[in-house]
Amino acid sequence: MKALNSKPAIGPKIAVIVLASWAIYNQDLTLVANEAVRSELMSHVLALPFLFTYLLYRKRKMLGATIPFEQQIKGKRKIQTSEATGALLCLLAFLLYWHGSYTFHTLEYHMFSLPLFTAGLILITFNTGTLRALAHACMRAAYATPIINRDN
Repeated sequence: MKALNSKPAIGPKIAVIVLASWAIYNQDLTLVANEAVRSELMSHVLALPFLFTYLLYRKRKMLGATIPFEQQIKGKRKIQTSEATGALLCLLAFLLYWHGSYTFHTLEYHMFSLPLFTAGLILITFNTGTLRALAHACMRAAYATPIINRDN
């Protein structure tokens, strides 16, 4: 039996990753953007969306080769280790997010959990090869973490 081509499913998978991240981190990303506009120390955050877009553009051929285009044959699907690892990364990001909500540096914890959550979603929806290709761009989100001024 031949595997079916699932190329049209890439758009919804990417939309799920972006919308899930936006839904959870919307308030935090808004706070970081406002801080970036007001503070010279955080102004580098305004360049991050352009940097992400450029990194994804540069990796487009590698992503095309690593994204799985085959669907599993019905009834023969086993639990993939990448999906389990992705679920654990999402759980770790949730626990970090939850813990950070009860500290004095809430925004820092929340933004630090964003790359972990995104990496987990990439593993769940795609595979480890795709995460390997996007790891550099995914970890760049750590640059959005606000710098704590402890001199006050």
